[in-house]
Formats: sequence, structure tokens, C-alpha cells
Amino acid sequence: MERAYTLELVPAGKARIRWSAGTVVEVPLVPLPDPLWDWQVRTRIGNLNFFLTGGGEHDFAVHTGYMATLGAPDAFPLSAAAKGIGLLPEGDLRPLTEEIEALVARALAQGEKENREERLRYLLRLYTEVPLDRRVLTTIELYGKGTWRNVLRDPRCTVLFSSYRGTSYAVDGVVEIHPPGDPVYRYVVALHDLFHPPRGGRREFPAVYRIWVAGVWDKTPGPRAGERLA
Repeated sequence: MERAYTLELVPAGKARIRWSAGTVVEVPLVPLPDPLWDWQVRTRIGNLNFFLTGGGEHDFAVHTGYMATLGAPDAFPLSAAAKGIGLLPEGDLRPLTEEIEALVARALAQGEKENREERLRYLLRLYTEVPLDRRVLTTIELYGKGTWRNVLRDPRCTVLFSSYRGTSYAVDGVVEIHPPGDPVYRYVVALHDLFHPPRGGRREFPAVYRIWVAGVWDKTPGPRAGERLA
């Protein structure tokens, strides 16, 4: 199945979606607002410290996003799937990718327990020392099924983060598809392998999604539930 549209990222901060049937939609893009961004970064750091020490607060809801996409206009055109959601550094990803791939290669050669702490501390460095891009989220298309078919029809999506601690946000976005061999694909897959070294060889995934943020909603239960933050 081929994409039913072309996607253009406009320098002024818009995503222009042009369907083959002739329809054009322009979506304004926004950065992730402070409340969501601070929760994401702070909690990811806490999770890594938990893995390193076994103590401290942790909440894996920052990594698990429920991604809703729109498919063919039949009886049930909506689809939702739990996805591992990540953040992307700014700028050239290649130097970081090479460092990560070297750590993964050592884990595969020596046994993943041998450099587990080094790999976790590298992840910690990404969240404490490397400038991150507040305009995007990212995830891997693992299976090439429902979400993949929908994204090829329409790149608009919503990602819901919902924590058992109560914190919840919804992020509207526009999906940019990165195929195997692309620098974004290579970085995101390497980062996945850093935490989950592939046993029996790495399989090739259909794509990596870079999700450009178009809106953020507070979904935390309480008086501000449903308010737009960006």
C-alpha cells in the first residue's frame, strides 16, 4: 500500500498534507509545553535512576503512549495501539547513533549484563546533557499492521499518556515516516536496542515515526481536564 498523500513541513511551523484526491490541509505545529515536557524529562531520569539503583520514584507512563489513528471510512475507522514513545535530540543524529550502536555491539558480543550500567548511564546522559527537540515525539512501527495502514492513509494522530499517578496528557500530531536506512530510523532503532539488545539478530521494522506536535491537551482528572495547553 502506498501513501495516499504527500507531507510538506513548512519552515513557518506548519505541516501541509496534500492528498492525491486534491484535498489540502495545513496543520500549525507547536512545541511541547512546559508541564508535559518537564514531566517527560524528569520522569524518564527518575526511571533510569530506578533501574540503576533499585530505588526512587518511577513511572513508565512517560514511555507508553496510546496512539490513535484514522483509517478507511468504514464502520470503525479508528484504531488505537500502545506504543513505546521516545524523544529526539536536536541536530545531527549520526554521532550519537554511532556511539549507541557501539554500546549495543558490545552488549551483544560480551553479554548484555556486562555493560548494562554503562548503557543505562548513557541513556541518562541523553536526558541530562543532550539538547532535545521539543517539537517532536517518536516511535517505531513494529508490526506494519493497523497503525501502519492508517498512517499511510492519513498522517494525523493523537497520542495519549496516562499515568496511574493521575497525570495525563493528549498530544495531537502529524506523522512523518522514516524508512530503514534513514538517519532518524537508524537512531531510534539503535536507542531501542540500547535498552533491549536484540537476541538472534535485529529484524528490520517497516518504519520509524517522527510525530510533529500540533496540539497538547491536559487530560489529568480535575478542574483543568480538557484544557488545551498548546
